[in-house]
Amino acid sequence: MKNCFIIINYNDYQSTKHLVDNIIDYECLDLILIVDNDSKISEKELLKTIRNKKVEKIFNEMNMGYSTAINIGTRYLTEKYGKCNFIISNSDIVILSEQDIQHMIDTLNDKRIGLVGPQLLELGHISRGYKNIKPYMDVLLNTPIIRNFIGESTYLYDEEHYNNKISYVDVLSSSFFLISSDTMQKINYMDESVFLYYEDYILAKKVKNLGLEVAIYNDAKVKHLYSVSVDKSIAEVNKYKLLKESQYYYHTIYNDANSFEKGLMKFMRRLGVIRRMIFRK
Repeated sequence: MKNCFIIINYNDYQSTKHLVDNIIDYECLDLILIVDNDSKISEKELLKTIRNKKVEKIFNEMNMGYSTAINIGTRYLTEKYGKCNFIISNSDIVILSEQDIQHMIDTLNDKRIGLVGPQLLELGHISRGYKNIKPYMDVLLNTPIIRNFIGESTYLYDEEHYNNKISYVDVLSSSFFLISSDTMQKINYMDESVFLYYEDYILAKKVKNLGLEVAIYNDAKVKHLYSVSVDKSIAEVNKYKLLKESQYYYHTIYNDANSFEKGLMKFMRRLGVIRRMIFRK
């Protein structure tokens, strides 16, 4: 079974090139696929200069979102090579060790496990798994001032949860994760209804609905430079709108939001957009 590393790129050649150089000699990887989500022409031309027998590229004709880009890449590799293990990554990721990748691949080969991720080093702290939460609580956590009064135990696991080599969680970050082609096909791939945000919640929910576990391999660590391409390309108000649209979609379709929670999400979205329009620079 091939181990395929998929990088989703959007106007971030420098990070993508750095990541390719980072992993190109890893023996545990059979190939690297760059899926470009319709970057500007100059960026595409730079991507074309990355040449190696281990590297393939797909250039999408339009940016249809992160989930769609993943689906395009995973479907292409499955059709071409058959059964694969996918390591799916943002462009702004730095791998610290080939051994970490190999350990996560070995973990994914456990038939009880559907998703595997590492500890992510980002923004000066360690990000690991998190809990699925009720829709109303998610709204409160996204509300300034109010969120300061909500304990982290509501959405994060205690440190003791990560004492073992592998910890099972409700959700892990979609910025870097491993999944097999079999599991991807069984969940009917990523949900393309969200353009950006909440892919991690949706993916984890679909995997857990198969009766499979979502796992953090605690000895593996990767650095995440955090939304480099998003911050370059999407204005603050538009990012907020995308966030709220994805939040509403996830909780309505996958997380059993009731009528009150749906109304609350709509109201807070409008309020947040107005606030950002007034106070934006």
